[in-house]
Amino acid sequence: MSGGGTLTFTELKLFLRDPASTIATVALPVAIVVVFGVIAQPAGDADPIMTYFPTMALALGLAQLALNLTPTTLAGYREKGILRRMSTTPVHPAKMLTAQLAISVGLAVVAAVLVTLVGHLGFQFELPQHVPGFLAAFGLGCAALFSMGLLVAAVAPSARVATGVGVGLFFVSLVFGGVFMPAETLPPFLVRIGDFTPLGATMQSLRDSWGGTMPEPLHLAVLGGYTIVAGLAAAKLFRWE
Repeated sequence: MSGGGTLTFTELKLFLRDPASTIATVALPVAIVVVFGVIAQPAGDADPIMTYFPTMALALGLAQLALNLTPTTLAGYREKGILRRMSTTPVHPAKMLTAQLAISVGLAVVAAVLVTLVGHLGFQFELPQHVPGFLAAFGLGCAALFSMGLLVAAVAPSARVATGVGVGLFFVSLVFGGVFMPAETLPPFLVRIGDFTPLGATMQSLRDSWGGTMPEPLHLAVLGGYTIVAGLAAAKLFRWE
């Protein structure tokens, strides 16, 4: 196994030793689908609101990973001097960032698969009807949200600050992103604001593709813009110590 592969495997084992992280990123989205599946009983119901429940679970888990866990972990490693010590070894600290991102994206994919299968097989939620659109929405959503998380990790001086900023962004994103409540029930100005937030654009793109249409170009462009701007800013501002 290569050095990067070994590091990724080690980081994954460390992550799995923390039950709270596993519950927040994988078990919670599945539990949300189960709860709403029992309440809504979606079998045979073509109401567009039914695209809200599984995509809300996916968006919630993705936001937890990108805005809460990733920046806190990376800022904590820098605060403890782990990244600085790694910079003096053949294992460059950039490999730590790669390992963390690989684990986070992998967990997001696992959560997406479980949410989709449990929702469909257990409660007859529809599968994503526009598969290319769903893959585009999920991929760009991951890229945009993790770019934001890396930017928080880049500028936060400590794990405590990263946690505070990440939690703040997380809850603001839930309110304006149409995650707390379906977009159909929100005032139009909140929906419009959500169109220009990374989580809101992700949520609406996932719902569109789940319902059978290609995500709106505006939402995909917003996600691409956040990926480029936040990603470049994170790369420029990130400090190893």
